[in-house]
Formats: sequence, C-alpha cells, structure tokens
Amino acid sequence: MATNIMRDTEKTFSSPLFALYFISLLSGFSMGIFNPLISILMKQHGVSEVMIGANASVYYLSIALFSPFAGALIRRFGIHWVIFAGIFITAIATAMFPRTDSVATWFILRILMGVGICLYMVAGQTGLNLYANSKKRGVIVAMHGAAFGVGFIVSPLIGSFLYAHYPQYAFVFGSCVISFGVFVVFALNKTIPVEKYINFFTVFKKVQIALFGVFIYGALEGIVVTLLPVYLINQSLPVEISSLPLPLFMIASGVGMIPVSYFGDRYGHWKILLISALVGIATLFLMLTIDYDHVIAVGAVLLGLSVGTFFPITLAMIGNQLSKPEMPTGSALFTASFSYGCAAGPFIASLFMSVLGDKHIFSLIIILLLCQAINMMVTSSNRFQLPVNK
Repeated sequence: MATNIMRDTEKTFSSPLFALYFISLLSGFSMGIFNPLISILMKQHGVSEVMIGANASVYYLSIALFSPFAGALIRRFGIHWVIFAGIFITAIATAMFPRTDSVATWFILRILMGVGICLYMVAGQTGLNLYANSKKRGVIVAMHGAAFGVGFIVSPLIGSFLYAHYPQYAFVFGSCVISFGVFVVFALNKTIPVEKYINFFTVFKKVQIALFGVFIYGALEGIVVTLLPVYLINQSLPVEISSLPLPLFMIASGVGMIPVSYFGDRYGHWKILLISALVGIATLFLMLTIDYDHVIAVGAVLLGLSVGTFFPITLAMIGNQLSKPEMPTGSALFTASFSYGCAAGPFIASLFMSVLGDKHIFSLIIILLLCQAINMMVTSSNRFQLPVNK
C-alpha cells in the first residue's frame, strides 16, 4: 500500500479541512435530527419507553463496538472510501426507517446507522489530525467541533417541523442531506502513512488521559440531554428557568471551543484540560449545594465553557501524542470512548438519582472529574508527550 506522507497544512480552511468541517456538520445533523424523530416514530407506533431507550443505547453501543474495525478499514482502504461507505450506509438505513413498523427491523436499522456514523466520524477525526498543522491543531479541531455543534443544534428544529407537517418526507430529507457529503469526500488524500502492525495497547497507554476526558464529556452530554429535563420537571422550577439549561450548555460549549482550544495551542492542551476539569468540579459542587433557581442556568453555562470543551481539547491531544500511522487507531479509541460515555452516563446517573435522590444527577461526573484531575496532577505530562506527528 502506498504510504505518501501528508504534510501539515498552514491554513485553517484548506480544501481537505473544509471537506472535513462539512462532514462534521453532517455528523452533527444526522445525530440531531434522527434521534428525536426515531423516538417519536416508535412512540406513535405504541412502542414502550424501555424499548425506545434500548434502541437508542444500541445505536451508541454499535458506534463504540465498531470503532476498532473502522480504524483497520481506514488503514486498508483510506480515509475517503471509509467516509463514503459510512455516508452510504447511514443514508440508506435512515431512509428505510419509516418504511417498516417492525421493532426488530428498527433495531437492525439503528445498528446500521451506528456503523455508518462510526465510519465517517472515525475517518473524519483521523483526517482532521493528519491534515491539521500542529501549531493550530486545537483551533482546527475546535472548528470541526463547532461545525458538529451547529448541525446538532439546528437539525432537531428542522426535523420537528418537517415531521409535524410532512412526516413521510422528514427521514428522506435527512437522508438526502447526509448524502451531500459524497461531493466533498474526494477532496481528501487517498492514502495515509501505514505500518504493518499497530499495537492497540501501546496507543491506548499514550492517550489514556485524553480518552478518559472524552468519556467524561460523553457521559455529561448524555446526562444533560436525557436526564436534566426530567430533573428540572421534578424540581418544579419555573418554565423560564427549566427551559434554559440545555440550550445554554450547548451554546456555551460551541462558543467556548475556539478560545479554549486557542489557549490549548498556546499554553498546552494538558494544562487547559486540567484547568477545565477543576472549573467543572467547582461548578458542579455549587450546583449540588446551592438551592437557588438561577444557579442551574449559570451552572449550565460554566459547564459548557469547561467540561463542554473537552471534546476538541482531547482530540487535539490525541493528534499531538500519536504518530501519523497510529492516528486511525487513536481516532477509533476516541470515538469508542465518547460513545461509551454517552451510553453509560445516563444509566449510571439514573441509579445515583434513584438511590441518593435527584440532587445527585451530576454526582457521577464529579467523581469522574476528580479522578481525572488527580490522575493528571500526579502524572507528569512529559510521560505522554511525543514528538508531534512523526
């Protein structure tokens, strides 16, 4: 297999990077539009909440479990063909969803959606770190994350409107939008540096801090999206307060990504990740101990600016700590860690809430952040630093 070496681009908006930003936008769009639509469709067909929740969990687990295979496929076939295959699988699976009322078929389609999204997420993140200039890596990754966030925020509004007025076209529309990604895929280089053997555990050891960080981010995002609305309803907060935390968290995360990543490029992503973790711990303790309506809204903003920026910081750390041939494996581990966090966070947090009370909705995240901060403070960052992208 060819092993031409990709050179870092000096531009933040080069053709390959623009293509990856666009694919990230489509990734966010697909996750944002189909998750609520599928839940609504299944509910209208009389499917129980337990089965709807299981269907969503299968989706995230399929992303996580298939991630290692995605890394191997990237090394074998190249970034552009893996993204192409992912877009194709996702578009077909989503278009088929409203054409059946079989719960078993919905589970199969959901798994296929997870596989497809896994392919173009892992391949896109691999390409991002391969093309990114090492001095601008954090900002470039943040642009990628911001594009994902825009798609994730906008798509539910579009999807809900279409489903309310033209339910038969909502899924087809989403499938067509995802398919637009094929027009930019071939702007990417066809080959990547490869080695005959990549030690999975060696790669994991090099980036374990980053992987645990994105696991925490996935867990927090899952809790905020799935459990926070329930918590606010149980607290009987005023409508004007209860409707604010989720959009405030998402907006603060999106706004904070670029400046926080810029500081990461300038002062070191390790230091910025540790500071963000400490700010997140302090914020969650305040939200847990202060019984005041507006604290939850202020806390959502601070969480978005701290823990909400973990995704680009940790992805940039992986890019800096791995050699180019190790990038596909690192990206696969990154996507798997994020997905496991999304799947495990709401479930474990719900157990905390049922045993200790609703106020412990974020106790799991506090524990995880404390473990992360302690681990980083007792571990020298130099142990995990490699010459950038050998």
